[in-house]
Amino acid sequence: MRLGILGGMGPMATSDFFKKVIDLTHATKDQEHIHVLIDNNTEIPDRTNFILNHGENPGREMIRSAIKLEMMGADVLVMPCNTAHYFYSEIDEFTDIPVINMIEETAHYVLEKMPDQKQFLLLATTGTYESKVYKKVFESNGLSLVEPDDNGKNEVMKWIYDVKAGVCDYRENDISAAIDQFSLGTDIPVILGCTELPVLIQMLNIKGKFIDPTNVLASKCVAYSLEA
Repeated sequence: MRLGILGGMGPMATSDFFKKVIDLTHATKDQEHIHVLIDNNTEIPDRTNFILNHGENPGREMIRSAIKLEMMGADVLVMPCNTAHYFYSEIDEFTDIPVINMIEETAHYVLEKMPDQKQFLLLATTGTYESKVYKKVFESNGLSLVEPDDNGKNEVMKWIYDVKAGVCDYRENDISAAIDQFSLGTDIPVILGCTELPVLIQMLNIKGKFIDPTNVLASKCVAYSLEA
């Protein structure tokens, strides 16, 4: 199986996802790893800016990347960017190979691993909140989401774009305290609904009930490769 990664949203998150695929693959030699094709397309315009009516449509460039990966021999595609799933139907329509939906896989994961848990805190970009890509999938599976207030959403956006810029001058206690505040004092699991957030959590070694959709997606890719 050849896995095509529609990357560049952002590059560090793409690298983090690729590493997770490698780490989750039970291989004893190079030849037992998954054949991976990556288009780290940094020409894809900002997804959130477009969703908020502030920028260029990234869909065209994403479709271009998807077609390129398919032509290179990819058997299945993934997009390690949560906000990019606003364009999932377009990508799926223009390709003849399966496109694994990270958000749907995350919903399936929590249903299987946490059958008694029905509510989750979602940390994500403003574009992800506004597009309701998580809300639609989770509510269709009988799950509900808690979101920060507008000030909290702005704070999370700053974390995300600082990681994109290579800035990490945060303290573990500050991030943990903010997440506790967003949770409204409840001990609910936290969905890291932007691919930069797991990178930040790892950088600061923050502990908590975190659900990492990129890790869920990487696990699905490994399982898919074994079935192929």
